[in-house]
Amino acid sequence: MAITSITANPPRLTEPAENPPGEICRYGLAFPFQVAPKLAAILCCLRNEGHPVGDFENGSDVFLFDDINRIDPAGAVPIVRNDTYVNEKGERRIVIHYGGAGGFVPLGALREDGTPHPHAGTGFGVGESLDFPLLGKGHYSKSHKRTKVIQRTHLYQFTYDTNFFLIDDTEVYSADDPLRASGSGSQWPLLCPALKQGIPDGDEYLSPITSSRGDLPSGAELGSCGVARWQRRGAAWEPVSYVPVALNSGDEIWAEPSLVRDVGDSLLFTSRGCFGSAGDVIRIWRSTDGGEHWEVVIDKQEARGQAPVTINQAVDGTPYIVCNKPGHERDWLIIYPLNDERSDLLPAMDVRNALEDFGPPPKGPVWFMDHSMGETLRLGDGMWHHVLSYRNMDRGEHSGGEPPPSSGQYLEELLSDGPARPVWKFESTSGIQAS
Repeated sequence: MAITSITANPPRLTEPAENPPGEICRYGLAFPFQVAPKLAAILCCLRNEGHPVGDFENGSDVFLFDDINRIDPAGAVPIVRNDTYVNEKGERRIVIHYGGAGGFVPLGALREDGTPHPHAGTGFGVGESLDFPLLGKGHYSKSHKRTKVIQRTHLYQFTYDTNFFLIDDTEVYSADDPLRASGSGSQWPLLCPALKQGIPDGDEYLSPITSSRGDLPSGAELGSCGVARWQRRGAAWEPVSYVPVALNSGDEIWAEPSLVRDVGDSLLFTSRGCFGSAGDVIRIWRSTDGGEHWEVVIDKQEARGQAPVTINQAVDGTPYIVCNKPGHERDWLIIYPLNDERSDLLPAMDVRNALEDFGPPPKGPVWFMDHSMGETLRLGDGMWHHVLSYRNMDRGEHSGGEPPPSSGQYLEELLSDGPARPVWKFESTSGIQAS
């Protein structure tokens, strides 16, 4: 089994068909997932343009598709948008909504024994919002992140039938009353979403997630990234246990975790080291007991740029890391396949060099081609495809620069030479091979 090639497509989504009132937006990072036997979706984040501040998101939309070459901006299903309000002190505030990942059981999914999956057509997402003072013509200041910000966690319940995809219910949790795993007496507040979807585990879901950070009141002073087990109880998915994997320390802060199930049924986990000694490291943990205990199996220093990193699997099950090339802030995406023993990274393969493909960024100083994640999806042709998602933007957009044509959301196909390893069992999947 081996990864053989990766496409280099134009952006799939750039501008929304209809901008939020008073804003001009661009699409960015997106989370792919399976919705039905031959239908997939992406939950794609919007970003406000023309303001003198970065990371100014404006909620997200869901798009259904059966071919990565045919995604219609007019088909957007809005999930959430930013809110503004005036608090009891008369202060204007803005609530910025960021995208989130979770899990979804596609319509028509079967259990391994061939019986219908009891939760088919339902799923969940964990999102985050940050509430800031509203400044100027409708923006915020990053300087308020540690002084005047209010963080909230949003738990979305999703359903899909043959006609539509919608939000059934949304629960909002604050730092004083955070989301916690209900079945284990866990004291870990579950705050921030992962950087990719979770993985099915029988009738349940295993989803990576970020716990409390040190600058928020909680029972976990330094926080962690780990794996939450989710069950559907009644009409809603909820976390029932949480196991920390990457523990924060004085010189290592972890965020944006990701998780896959290896071909031998073990679990592989990675997370982004954001600061200090972990800022350029690729660290991979493995569990052989269903996620209860974890050990580090790969620890590579100076292996990536300081940017998001995820672990993923090709159609044939080959695990790989996608990240930015060392020495390139965010303008060059690469992948590292794992060796057969899962003890080391194989030589890097290029995904895309933004400077080579798009030239120098108009406002600069660099391109931000990042937040990449992959999912194996069964599309309209009945074949399994591994779809690699990432965003690209001019770094100058963070200071109000106009977005260039190459700014937007990208979907590539990553090809491998082994037999398909289906993620879901459907009635008609017998004998289907990889694209």
